[in-house]
Amino acid sequence: MRFLMLALLAIASVAHAADKDDVHEFFDNLVERTNAFDAGVANLYSPDARIIAVVDGGDIVEISGSQLKQIANQVMPIAKKRGDTNTYKKVKVSPHGEGFRVTGVRFSAAKCVTDPNYHLDVVRHDKSWLVIEEYGETVSLSQCKTSKKLAASLNALRDGIVPHLPLDLDADTRLEAVEVVGPALIYRQRLHTIAAAETDMQKLVPALRQIGYQNACGLQQIKTLINEGATVRYQYIDRNGAKLANVDFAPGFCPS
Repeated sequence: MRFLMLALLAIASVAHAADKDDVHEFFDNLVERTNAFDAGVANLYSPDARIIAVVDGGDIVEISGSQLKQIANQVMPIAKKRGDTNTYKKVKVSPHGEGFRVTGVRFSAAKCVTDPNYHLDVVRHDKSWLVIEEYGETVSLSQCKTSKKLAASLNALRDGIVPHLPLDLDADTRLEAVEVVGPALIYRQRLHTIAAAETDMQKLVPALRQIGYQNACGLQQIKTLINEGATVRYQYIDRNGAKLANVDFAPGFCPS
């Protein structure tokens, strides 16, 4: 009996090691396809997978595997234009729940930031693996070094606007400040007829995005800056100074 138990444990150990190797190979394939901007990589995620990003240390953005599949064909071309690839170091595969957890230190080429808390959970599905959770931490604005040419263009644009502030853009919107932070140009705008507590944000934010898109990608000077590596942020506050939304347009968002 003791021999049988030892034999079963040995078989289980071999199977476990094989599974870990399979998961490592699965993860390498997922990273390779993601960095090649292959929209089909969404098929490696369970429909009910949780894909979680913590932005700027507090804001949480979460989508499901089904949602990823719906948007993959749209976001991959944008990611390709931005050179939005990731590399991983210190990758480890460990048992977790009914499957395995992959951990590693992730570096974002588009944001120039390191995420030491990245993890990805997988479970076996038929003869393969599916992602059931992916967690990462990032920043909303790139930390990459700004070229001298781009910095000069951003500063010149800011310096041309600042003497005219505050500036009423329309009956509802006042431009109060323009800042340059690294490769980002930030327009701080107050919607002085709106209070955050009284506003339906699900309706307001898409409207602000549409206005921002028209301003960022419709004005050749701004569009050129974005295509050269700038991020343009429209930072909206309400009449009391409370945050409403940040609407960002990074390289890749505007059509060529």
